[in-house]
Amino acid sequence: MEKNLLKKGELKPEYDRVLEEYLHLDHMEEVSPGEKIIKGKYNSFYLPHHAVIKPDKKTTKVRVVFNASKSSSSGNSLNDILFTGPTLQPDLMLLILNWRIYKYVFNGDVEKMYRQIIVHDDDQDFQRIIFRKSPNSPLRDFKLKTVTFGVNCAPYLAIRTLHELAEDTKSEFPLATQVLKTQTYVDDILSGSHNLPQAYESLAQVTQALNTAGFPLKKITANHPNILKDIPKENLLDTNFLKFEKESTTKTLGIQWNAISDQFSYTNESISALSAITKRQILSSVAKLFDPAGWLSP
Repeated sequence: MEKNLLKKGELKPEYDRVLEEYLHLDHMEEVSPGEKIIKGKYNSFYLPHHAVIKPDKKTTKVRVVFNASKSSSSGNSLNDILFTGPTLQPDLMLLILNWRIYKYVFNGDVEKMYRQIIVHDDDQDFQRIIFRKSPNSPLRDFKLKTVTFGVNCAPYLAIRTLHELAEDTKSEFPLATQVLKTQTYVDDILSGSHNLPQAYESLAQVTQALNTAGFPLKKITANHPNILKDIPKENLLDTNFLKFEKESTTKTLGIQWNAISDQFSYTNESISALSAITKRQILSSVAKLFDPAGWLSP
């Protein structure tokens, strides 16, 4: 992994920056090297990690992914021995279709949602990693202190936490309760109202409810500027959504959404003009289109 990062030049500093942020935000901490053994039993697990590059992202281009499915010397991985938990998130297609019912809609992303949730102290050592900034430096051991992307129970833990938050704040923020329980897909919130003032109030309550638990709502978009009028600019996906310019387009659950026309659209990779167009190329291009609601189906 380290050699691959060094080969790609600018990727290694960006990868280091992400893990340094983990340290700065207290999402991981350094630990003594070696396995943690208590009464003859292993009480730690080391997760391999690698980079995933997303050049189309407006914010973080490099994501560090931890592989909890990698088998250890025992033949089992961390995911093999963890209970995944029941599915709590709503059906993706129904969520998108329900969102289309409202005249006024908004969308937001809970920033670093998994990493805002602390894992119990007894379990943190099962999320250990090895990392160093330079190939000339000694290897250092760390433990991840928060819910980790790549661990199979992470979606359940995150969504269950949101549901608990919805219950804890329902008397103070009643409009946020239903949104957090039924109009959220992991860290993506899609809600709205037929009434403009209520859509504004709903977004305000959702934001406030999330803030009480340290879940900042970012990348906020809407199909009407009045819904966003009191949202700080740094919490918007783009200032275009205040001006409602032609560029007011974003990806919502993987589908392109234009806030001005309030329409979904699809983009696909162009087939190289230098080569003959074949059925294989066309089928490959079609297979890459993300269409959870089946709108492109014949």
